[in-house]
Amino acid sequence: MIMNSPLRRLRDLLSFKPDEPAVSLHDILTGLGPLATLERLTGEALPEAGRETNLHMRLKRLEEIRQTAEQVLPELEIALTRSVLPLPLDATTSALHIDNFLKALAQGYHALARQIARSSRAQAQGNLFQRAAERALEAIGRRHLLAYRAYAQPSPSSWLLAHKLYGSAAAHFPENLDGIRNAYCSILLFAWFEPARLHRSDLDTALDCARRLAPQARLAQTTADNLSEAPAEHRFLVNPENGSAGHALGRLPAGTPVFGSYLVDGSAVLDALDHSIAGHAGEPAGNRLDAPPAVLQALRVALAGRSARRFSRTRFRPRADLVVGLDRVIAFLDGLAYTRRSLDAAHQRDDTLAPSEWSLIDESPDGFLLRFIKGEKWQVGVGDIVALQPRESSKVHVCLVRRIATIGSRLEIGLQMLSPQVSAVDVTTGEKTVCRAIFLHRLPAYGKFPGLILPPGRLPAGQAVRIGLPGRPLEKRIGKCIDANDGLEFVALDPKSD
Repeated sequence: MIMNSPLRRLRDLLSFKPDEPAVSLHDILTGLGPLATLERLTGEALPEAGRETNLHMRLKRLEEIRQTAEQVLPELEIALTRSVLPLPLDATTSALHIDNFLKALAQGYHALARQIARSSRAQAQGNLFQRAAERALEAIGRRHLLAYRAYAQPSPSSWLLAHKLYGSAAAHFPENLDGIRNAYCSILLFAWFEPARLHRSDLDTALDCARRLAPQARLAQTTADNLSEAPAEHRFLVNPENGSAGHALGRLPAGTPVFGSYLVDGSAVLDALDHSIAGHAGEPAGNRLDAPPAVLQALRVALAGRSARRFSRTRFRPRADLVVGLDRVIAFLDGLAYTRRSLDAAHQRDDTLAPSEWSLIDESPDGFLLRFIKGEKWQVGVGDIVALQPRESSKVHVCLVRRIATIGSRLEIGLQMLSPQVSAVDVTTGEKTVCRAIFLHRLPAYGKFPGLILPPGRLPAGQAVRIGLPGRPLEKRIGKCIDANDGLEFVALDPKSD
């Protein structure tokens, strides 16, 4: 027994044990649920892989862990995207498990890349470094997407790790930098696309666009010459010591140091977005981004810099009730939005509406900023329609959600008010009632014409319709589509069709 102990210790140090059959991670984890699988990969498999001294074998183990996680991650991510907001406890627990795993995975790849960069044989292992660094950046990007699915901001530490990975690659392997640079730029572009202003169902598409557009971004160290180039609004300054995606050069906070940072020029990215938005007949589809025009336009507006706010906001803190979704907003307008005067106390709301309670943080002539207080949580995102009724008022505002942010435990939404007067109406063609819809009597932000919000795909442009306003039906034609998603279509009505 004593004579065998050195041999046993030697076998323990080796990365394999020839006298034991190989057991895959899949076999070990069979029968575990998705969260239990991630927990075991995070708490056991990744630390064990980190102790592997053979660098090629360590990368192999990390890849096996990543591929195993891929069997459960998509299902969990989709469920999170579909979850109500603010996230309930089960969704929050799931998000924490996913985030812990992706964080540990990124750190595992980064530790491997760092060890290679510090090795005396670094140049001979350049390909191994590149694979490890790219995988680490992919995990960071996926971690950021997870935060955006809940309209939260990514962790500052994840940004610092991304900056560190790119900086290490640029310092040690400048001749083999393209893949790492593209992975890094895709994370930056995704943040600059302002995910808080996108519907959650469009986030994966936006990330895919960021990855495809990343090679078009030009990244360099800041110099006096490139800082003076124009246009400033298309370029971004990234401080690797700061846990963020940086700022557009034209909107830098006062006192921001500029040297020692990266400067990213997005002009070619904007050109590529414009090319895809315009479309070109006969051109191969592979040359264009595979995304709806409305999403591409939103990405372009975010990257190019938004125009200044048309109105200043006035801060105040009254309460308001809110319902979400086209059907529920129509029901609210159909007579379920009562004032809170004592003479209306006999009226009771339909229990199926159950509006949630929000605090009105501030207001302008064309919008509101709200913070969730209590009540029913909701499952929609940017681009969806809501009905908002301030307390102590009978006025109902129909708005589109334009921005969502999760800040700590707080959920805030930015709303665009569409029309000073709205009505729930029947829309008919000939003798046939097509649908129930919301008639917007006037659209100040879009022009001197009315609009209609209805279920998607019901009426083509140019279709003659009758708007069933009480006592004075209107004859109109469907005009251009202003906005659309899976739940609604917001169209203009031809003002000359009366």
